[in-house]
Amino acid sequence: MHAPVLDYLLSTLRSHRAAGTVHPAAAAGMEQYMLHVIRLADERAITGPEALVAANRALNSALGLPPLQEARREPR
Repeated sequence: MHAPVLDYLLSTLRSHRAAGTVHPAAAAGMEQYMLHVIRLADERAITGPEALVAANRALNSALGLPPLQEARREPR
């Protein structure tokens, strides 16, 4: 079982994606990465702290990209 904070980070990324505040392609890629990290944590292939660090870096990477005007026009 993974930490609930991983679900929170994933939902935060999905919220930003739905709001159009991150580039949709970057958010989609990072979402897949975060799901992979959660699966690894569930399988105990990585520790909880390692999963938290990886998911947090993925979220910050997606949010750290400069906003593009066309990203706000993507369908939600």
